[in-house]
Amino acid sequence: MAISGHVILLKKSIKEWNRWREDYRNIQPDLEGADLHDADLRNADLKKAIFDGANLKDANLQGADLGKAFFIDADLKGANLNETDCRGVKFQGSKFRGCTFKKANLRKVDFSDLDLREVDFSEADLRKTNMRNSNLQESRFFKSDLRDTLLYEANLEAAYLSSALMQGTDLHFANLNQAVLRYSMNLTPDQVQSAKIDHKTKVPHYLKIHWDSENDFRCEEK
Repeated sequence: MAISGHVILLKKSIKEWNRWREDYRNIQPDLEGADLHDADLRNADLKKAIFDGANLKDANLQGADLGKAFFIDADLKGANLNETDCRGVKFQGSKFRGCTFKKANLRKVDFSDLDLREVDFSEADLRKTNMRNSNLQESRFFKSDLRDTLLYEANLEAAYLSSALMQGTDLHFANLNQAVLRYSMNLTPDQVQSAKIDHKTKVPHYLKIHWDSENDFRCEEK
């Protein structure tokens, strides 16, 4: 359970909270199970904080430092996580549908086996992030950095990946049906060939799809 004094201080004033964090760096904030829905937590110092099972639905965490924090089984649906530093965060079992990570630092974060439908990762740093087997249906990756990102067996149906950096992105067995990959950069025929696409998938202008049958295709450079 959360320490009530930690919850009260966080809700009272982010300025006072950040001063307290600076003065007592050895204390790990315990906000486990706290009800923080709709809370304004912008620019808060939340490094290594425990949010396991917390209700952060529709909370505003824009610009917060979440480095190495714990969000296991937390509810983050609709939350604003734009411009956050999430390196080392534990998100296992969390709920994300409809939340935003625009311009967030998500490098090497483990998002595997999660429901990430309709999440906005536009312009986020997702280098070497693990999204294996996650449901990313209708998620947005506009201008995201997906270099060396693991999307093995991920569901990217109707996802928007326009202008994303995709050098080394692992798309093996990923579902790219109806996905938009127009203007994505450094995508190779082999990457596309390793995934599942359909006739509504939009590939970059420098690639061409040849359909041999209803389901079989070849991808090559123009």
